[in-house]
Amino acid sequence: MTHNDDGNGHAPGEQRNRPAGLAKNEKLVWDALAATSEPLKAYEILDNLKERGVRAPMTVYRALDGLENKGHIHKLDGLNAFVLCNHEGPHVVQTFLVCEGCSTVKELEVVAVEADITPAVRAADFDMHTARLEIKGTCMSCGEAA
Repeated sequence: MTHNDDGNGHAPGEQRNRPAGLAKNEKLVWDALAATSEPLKAYEILDNLKERGVRAPMTVYRALDGLENKGHIHKLDGLNAFVLCNHEGPHVVQTFLVCEGCSTVKELEVVAVEADITPAVRAADFDMHTARLEIKGTCMSCGEAA
């Protein structure tokens, strides 16, 4: 599974600067996600951090919650995995392309989606915290191989 560059200058595997203000375990989890171009499940992160002294799943889950609440990572519900956010700041509407062939993930910034959803949600008297759109299909590589 690859979390591709979204056009904002962050290529897969590229060394990124860790955000300031993270707790110790959030730093460890952020570093584990930054070290790979693949979305990682919580237990995969735990396995990666065992040699750094992290043994409890709840430690990883708390760090993931903190990072997600701060807008630094996203959870892909369809894959039950996590990726670093490719945008410079927190955003409510998140859009991903997920290849059903190779599980490649690409985060998109689609301004029109947010522009259309936000007024509709407000009109329904609803306080939106997050809208996550996971578009499943076939990437170009898998399409060419078929």
